[in-house]
Amino acid sequence: MIAKDGTPQGRPPSRPDGAQAITGLPAPRRLWAALSIWCAIFLTIMDVSIASVALPFISNGLGVTAARSVWAINAFQIAIVIALLPMAKASQILGYKKVYLAGILLFMLAASGSILATSLPVLAISRFVQGIGAAAVMVVSGALVRTIYPPEFIPRGIGYNTIAVSIASAAGPAVGALVLSLASWHAVFAVGLPFGLLSLVIGIWAIPSTAAARQPFERSSALLSAVGFAAIFLALNDFAQNTVSGWTLLEVCIAIPAIFLLGKRTSTRPDSMVPLDLLKLGSLRKAYIMSAAAYAVLILITLSFPFILQQRFQFEPDAIGLLMVPLPLGIMIAAFVSGRLVNRYSSAWLCGAGLIILAGGAILLSLMQPGVSTFLIVLAAAVCGIGFGIFQVPNNHSMLATAPHSRSGAASAMLSLSRLIGQTLGALMAALLFRKIGAQSGAPIVAAALIAIGVASATLLRKGRSRSTIVE
Repeated sequence: MIAKDGTPQGRPPSRPDGAQAITGLPAPRRLWAALSIWCAIFLTIMDVSIASVALPFISNGLGVTAARSVWAINAFQIAIVIALLPMAKASQILGYKKVYLAGILLFMLAASGSILATSLPVLAISRFVQGIGAAAVMVVSGALVRTIYPPEFIPRGIGYNTIAVSIASAAGPAVGALVLSLASWHAVFAVGLPFGLLSLVIGIWAIPSTAAARQPFERSSALLSAVGFAAIFLALNDFAQNTVSGWTLLEVCIAIPAIFLLGKRTSTRPDSMVPLDLLKLGSLRKAYIMSAAAYAVLILITLSFPFILQQRFQFEPDAIGLLMVPLPLGIMIAAFVSGRLVNRYSSAWLCGAGLIILAGGAILLSLMQPGVSTFLIVLAAAVCGIGFGIFQVPNNHSMLATAPHSRSGAASAMLSLSRLIGQTLGALMAALLFRKIGAQSGAPIVAAALIAIGVASATLLRKGRSRSTIVE
């Protein structure tokens, strides 16, 4: 049968470029596919927060210093930074589903090495392999939103993923503390395995297969990307930990030429491993910068807040953990609402409003003095979370939905990369302010508020100028 527009009924309409229109999955299967992604998010996100809680126990159990035990986290983060762009390219060549399922399986297999580790090198290597698997999941989970949801539901899908991240982040410390009270530190690396198994089983059936692109994998570009980004991460870590040495200079000397050669090699190639084509789009470039800035703000707050609660207000560790919950809870609630507002209101206005609310919550936190009610502390933390949640969904939507569909993997990788860059820069700034001014001063929170206000002002002013230009 033929519809009124001439399109055969029962088939999705054709797009002008000849590709089939993206209509998403039917409702029952869409829910199962989304559940697989949420479980994968729990697997990778909760793992990081649980491992952070376990660091003192890892240090004592393996007989290493606290500084060395941090490699259980650093090895994981370095692997993610190294693997993001190569995994994005691999997903474009092999298809999203294969890379997604392989990432989950690799993460779970490497987790067995972490569970059985009896030395720090074995643990660090296992965590490094887990990071590679996590990078595959991060790259594809964002890209799959555009595949499983109809276009009008994509903002909601991004919001649901944000809610899953918030729940995993909020639950991680509490779950980690519970596990550590019942078993040794090895057990914390087994907590996510049920989520991984569930994600794998459901994903095999529910996640749709995507067409593979016939393109060569750029091995030299992958090597330059791995070496360059790893050297940058290590150098920034040295600055953040105040352990600058001759090795730091060597890392900088490796990073600069590696990144330069990588950019030069990929600048003339279409669909290159480094998505320069996406960076040339002004709206995407602005979204990446805003994302990095917002995550730097969030890290400045989350790193400084526990010190203020402990040193300024004299709260006990269990109370500090509870007082940290309103922030991710606020993100979760706001993300749910914001996902329904993206199609109704301008992303620029939503992002600007979210950053202003985030700044307001940060200012409230910085002004609080001993004797203030616990309710006000909870309220200020929740306001910070609400502001970030309002910002995150429309900005993530801009990063994922604005990119060409064939570059969804690269767009998802850039989303994750902007987040990691922001977190790293925020941690570096927090460490510098801690050393110069003191952790109890709240200086990082003040800096976070100023950054949020500055980025929000630039966003809203640019939106206003664009509107006035259109009117003229």
